[in-house]
Amino acid sequence: MSIEFDGYIYDLLETRRRAAANAPMDVTTLLMKELVNGRPMTDEELTSLLRNWTVGELGTISASVSIVVNYLSEHPDLRQSLANDNSALPDAIDEILRMDAPLMSNRRVSTRDVEIGGRRIPAGEKITILWASANRDERVFGDPDAFCPKKNRDQNLLYGAGVHVCPGAPLARMELRVLMEEFLAAVDTLEPAPDEQPERAAFPTGGLSYLPMIIGKRQG
Repeated sequence: MSIEFDGYIYDLLETRRRAAANAPMDVTTLLMKELVNGRPMTDEELTSLLRNWTVGELGTISASVSIVVNYLSEHPDLRQSLANDNSALPDAIDEILRMDAPLMSNRRVSTRDVEIGGRRIPAGEKITILWASANRDERVFGDPDAFCPKKNRDQNLLYGAGVHVCPGAPLARMELRVLMEEFLAAVDTLEPAPDEQPERAAFPTGGLSYLPMIIGKRQG
């Protein structure tokens, strides 16, 4: 699937080049014109970037919904509280996703020699950053399973930080907030199915691939 999707992006880039001045001036075309360190990005770099943006919009949102719904099914008092007070939803969603990450990791290339935790990482090294682990660091959060949205808000790395902050964070937060507002307003019963077990998604994907639920619709 990944190879097929990458092929679609390569074809899209070639189509834009053939269109030249007639290419639509959207994000893809603007990225093709962008210079990084004085040079345009290669097709491989453009494909990686566009793939990450697209997967983030689809895969991580789906994973996030499964995580939030699963957590609220196990914490009915919190579900009812959020149904009564929608203003608390944004922080609650971020905190639930801090505890149970929809995006487990990401990749980077080190720009200079550095030593972290007693290990030397040379410049140009390919590394994997485990967001899920960082967001459960006991030195920062204490008990990583404790639901403390206001306390943990400023340390939450759900959407990255600094120059690597997720450009889609405002959209993702809006989508999740609106979805959960509508869901909680429509649902009266939300319980784990008693005779079936949920299944976790396989690494590096977060969330649940199978989530059996008993959902009762609110009357009226």
